[in-house]
Amino acid sequence: MHGRFWQIFCILAICILGLSGSKALAGSLQNLGNGICLDKTTGLMWQIDKGKRFSDLAAVKKYVAGVKLGGYDDWRLPTTRESCELRGLVAIQGNEDCHFPKLKSKYWLIDEKKGLVPARLELECFCRGDYNLVVKDKGYVRLVRSTKDQK
Repeated sequence: MHGRFWQIFCILAICILGLSGSKALAGSLQNLGNGICLDKTTGLMWQIDKGKRFSDLAAVKKYVAGVKLGGYDDWRLPTTRESCELRGLVAIQGNEDCHFPKLKSKYWLIDEKKGLVPARLELECFCRGDYNLVVKDKGYVRLVRSTKDQK
């Protein structure tokens, strides 16, 4: 209950400060209609549906290398920070245009300290960027790609 209070407090604080109307938060998620959601602010494309669940790192890498979604083949695993930002954005903006099933489940992430791990992100306060990374023995795959690398 205490953690939920701080989540709500942080979201309200962002709204009160007027950040919810900024380009960074207002309507930046767009469903492209092909299983991909575009974050127009960051230029990241997200796989909407969760992929398979894996416990083996080699199998995860093989799976990622073989994914072709929306005509793109340069999908990768997200960083912890990218996943945190997506979760925070969905918490603030809602899931209206891009509904991500099981967003709070365990997913494979690239963490700065722990490397490539299956983990559950527990957001403490999006406005401060606080989160706990709970490493598990298996996780789903939800891939991301950047549109900013394209010419």
